[in-house]
Amino acid sequence: MNVNNKRYQAVFYQKPTTIDSITTKKEIRTLLLSKYSEEQLANPTEEMQSDILELSLEYMTEKLSKKTVWFMIDEKYGKYRIIIFYENLYNSATGEDL
Repeated sequence: MNVNNKRYQAVFYQKPTTIDSITTKKEIRTLLLSKYSEEQLANPTEEMQSDILELSLEYMTEKLSKKTVWFMIDEKYGKYRIIIFYENLYNSATGEDL
């Protein structure tokens, strides 16, 4: 690290414990039914298939991005340390309790 004067860090997303395939399918299906009818979902056009994929990816990204784990290797006064940050957005204050 001293030779190249670089900072090493990484971000990970913790897998939510609430995600299982059955629940995920139900929630995505509910999301899709708010936009499309049963008949449209049974025979989607290419444009609809693309939109369905995009909505599904947005749903999964939203679920995964709620628990961020970040770490960095830092050097201070010739000593190295690992800094870890964990953010759980499921516990964030939204002002509803005020």
